[in-house]
Amino acid sequence: MDKKEIGRYYENLAVKHLKSCGYKILCQNYRTKFGEIDIVAKDKKDNCIVFVEVRYRKNLFFGLPKETINYYKQTRIIKSAMVFIKQYKIENTNLRFDIVSITDNEIEHIKNAFQVSI
Repeated sequence: MDKKEIGRYYENLAVKHLKSCGYKILCQNYRTKFGEIDIVAKDKKDNCIVFVEVRYRKNLFFGLPKETINYYKQTRIIKSAMVFIKQYKIENTNLRFDIVSITDNEIEHIKNAFQVSI
């Protein structure tokens, strides 16, 4: 598998995980001029829109997958989320930024992995 196929495989694994937790998937691979959001979902339990970044690492030699999302990447995700909100005219809804961190033997879902600071 090439890099894109691997990414797609693990994003689909994350989608399955989110669905099993009761999330409704609104879209995948939402692209803007700022970057891409891997998954946009609705968390029915918490009644919020969730922007999910999926990260996979084959081995932990260079750290955990979740550790690869630095401030710059967070900023790009947040800007892309604002475009999504504007495009779909989302109002009066709570927003959340999560990470699904995947290794060969574990899926870790980190809710509120980072927040928008105004």
